[in-house]
Amino acid sequence: AAPPAWGMSSPRFILCLLLSIAHASAAKSAPPSSRSDRSVAARHLLSGAAAGAISNTVVAPLDILRLNLIVSQDKRGALRMARDIYARGGLRAFWHGNAADVIRTVPASAVRFYSFAVYKAALLGAVPAATASLLSGGFAGMSAMAVCFPLETVRTRMATLGAAEGVRLVEYTRKLVQSEGAAALYRGLTPSLISVMPYFAVRFGAYDIMQRCYSGLPPDDERRRLLGTLSPAATFGMLAGMAASSLTFPFELVRRRAMVGPSEANPLAAMVRIAREEGVRRGLYKGFGLSLFKVAPSSAVTFVAYEACFRALTRLAESWEREELLRAQLELEAPDTATA
Repeated sequence: AAPPAWGMSSPRFILCLLLSIAHASAAKSAPPSSRSDRSVAARHLLSGAAAGAISNTVVAPLDILRLNLIVSQDKRGALRMARDIYARGGLRAFWHGNAADVIRTVPASAVRFYSFAVYKAALLGAVPAATASLLSGGFAGMSAMAVCFPLETVRTRMATLGAAEGVRLVEYTRKLVQSEGAAALYRGLTPSLISVMPYFAVRFGAYDIMQRCYSGLPPDDERRRLLGTLSPAATFGMLAGMAASSLTFPFELVRRRAMVGPSEANPLAAMVRIAREEGVRRGLYKGFGLSLFKVAPSSAVTFVAYEACFRALTRLAESWEREELLRAQLELEAPDTATA
């Protein structure tokens, strides 16, 4: 029997599901009504945005090479592909589309980290902690993808199809809409929403689980001392990113190809076809080695930057709160001093 088709109702169903989960999360963990709650939300958003921008700029050349390997259907290797990219636009070609990538990454990463915290707060207590971490990561990834998908599409096409044109983000988007219609910005939405669910479930979930286990270790534990000499955030981020990429790479390949060419209704059927026509290693996992080489530092930098920014913003917020308390105390004492 033929596999079930994924029609337009599929992305609508997924988006409705995300909205329902977000509504339930907001009902369970009340929206930020106090200044402290708003401060925490702002810290998650700003830290996530900074982490995404820093990470994507650092690994942009590897990502350009990885994307071109994924979407091409010939037998070129990484070195030959790198020479072809350089021949098209020089060294700058390896950062082609990086402005679109950063513009896409900043809101996506901000939404992802903030929604992860919201989903986890809502799910903890209702399900086991590990399950809450995995589900929250998957829902956070889908939420960010749904919000920022048009930028994701433009960035992928600029990095692959538009490298030789030298056009800017706004100009390329305008040309794309004029030539192919606004629907082109949402091409591949279904496989993208399906693929990011397991990817970010593993990436965020595994990182959160490892951080929780590390925090539970006694101070004199040898494992804590060993990780302390490294960087827990970098180590856990790297391992979580590598695990997520290894488990979900075929989904990534299908959704990237759907953005730059004809997309199949069923992503699972697309994977079966690619495996049959191009093979598993040279088809479904084409560019996987380079992708893993890119994902490991990218994930490590992302979580390190997020943790560092969040700690810095927390210290700044605490300093402001102490100053406000001191100012309020002085204002209360002022009338007493004047009376005396």
